[in-house]
Amino acid sequence: MIETHTQGKNVLFNLKTVIVGPASVGKTCLFNRFCFNSFNFDTSLTIGVNFHSIDLKIRNIDETDNSKEFYNVLSIFDFGGQERFKALLPKFLGGANGVLLVFDLTIKNSFNQLDFWYNQVLEHANGLNLPKLLVGSKSDLIPSTPIDNLVPEEEIQNFIQEKNLDGFFKTSALQNHNVLNLFKELNNLMLKHQNTRFVVV
Repeated sequence: MIETHTQGKNVLFNLKTVIVGPASVGKTCLFNRFCFNSFNFDTSLTIGVNFHSIDLKIRNIDETDNSKEFYNVLSIFDFGGQERFKALLPKFLGGANGVLLVFDLTIKNSFNQLDFWYNQVLEHANGLNLPKLLVGSKSDLIPSTPIDNLVPEEEIQNFIQEKNLDGFFKTSALQNHNVLNLFKELNNLMLKHQNTRFVVV
């Protein structure tokens, strides 16, 4: 753990999160909702990679004196899921501390493509040793989607167990449902992986 000072803040950690999954599943909407608290219905396909850094306040759960503030700088990389960008994956995934694996809850084919993305994480990001969360996006569309188009809960649970993932969140960037909880959980898992007693405030 190295303490640095950024704009007067005590920064203890710099952690990298990558958001991966097929094209058009809502990765950029999650990215924009968490980073900027915004939602755009007209989000175009991501060209290459989106990047943003956020300072997250953290605290030591063993400390009673919280007068001194500490931060984790979270760097978030949102990768375009189109075929033409896949050659960039090795460089993009390198150095990752945590992964969000995203699919669209209302499109079965997006879930069926997750094996490819999971295997890329294993190959290029030391994936067996990283916190990994499965993310089902667009939960707001479930009520209006024919049941045959929805990804079955049993398949989701089987995938989590088979890949030994650290959790699953159903999210809606439109309704801002579970987005903050998702990123907070991944950050706490990454901090725990650093063998520290710090958690996100």
